[in-house]
Amino acid sequence: MKKVLVIVVTYNGLHWLERCLRSVAGDPSASLGMTTDVYVWDNDSTDGSADFVAAHFPQAHLVRSAENLGFSKANNMGFEWAIKKGYDYVYLLNQDAWLAPDALEALVAASEAHPDYAVLSPLQYQDGYQAFDPQFAKLYHGSAEVKRIMAAHWLVPVGALKAIGLFEEELFPFYGQDDDWCNRARHLGYKVGIVPAAKAVHDRAQRQEAKEKVIHRNYYTGSLVRLCDVNRPLWERFLFVCLFTLVKSVKYGSLLPFKYFWQICHQFPAIRRCRNRKV
Repeated sequence: MKKVLVIVVTYNGLHWLERCLRSVAGDPSASLGMTTDVYVWDNDSTDGSADFVAAHFPQAHLVRSAENLGFSKANNMGFEWAIKKGYDYVYLLNQDAWLAPDALEALVAASEAHPDYAVLSPLQYQDGYQAFDPQFAKLYHGSAEVKRIMAAHWLVPVGALKAIGLFEEELFPFYGQDDDWCNRARHLGYKVGIVPAAKAVHDRAQRQEAKEKVIHRNYYTGSLVRLCDVNRPLWERFLFVCLFTLVKSVKYGSLLPFKYFWQICHQFPAIRRCRNRKV
């Protein structure tokens, strides 16, 4: 019987937690040849998220962090727990996301049939299942195999996790770790894919972001992902980032990309370490 550990990192996500955890907690999957446990790492929420989990989902393994460790380190804690406890799979589930019935079963079945995939994702919809999540729609064009997929919904075999390693915490504490991990997976010969038989929601509608945050994620984090991509030469990626800096400065009408470019140049020792990491 396959054992699946669902990892949910929470930070002031009380608005979504009922639907998120209800979609996996108490799943009757034991009769389907698998067991599902839930691991919740709360990153020092101030909205009562941890208390809600403790009161309404006592079967979940809840960890209350004394500080916000970020997305990568918190998930790495869950990864290490899964390895230590002998799970066959981990499922990364965003706090603002949930699974449709039988989706997890379909994902595990697909992974069992295709062990060369390090990551499998369901179709990721907006709430209501009428349209794809906008970021998912940019990556999925009907093919089962993709280069990368957001970690709002990830099924990962623990064997692949051991081979590829944990998330990169220093360079990607909050964003970009999923793209970097997918690049590392493909470098080792694994595939990244979508299972159309499985459906899920990533609910980020009506959220507005300040321009500075968008630039940080799209330009700064995106540049680091490109520079750390072991599938391409570093010199080529650096030339691309130089051009990327000019393009994004014009697009956003801001000098902030140049400030981040200077920061990136000072991070080259960490970038080289990331590219040369040994599992």
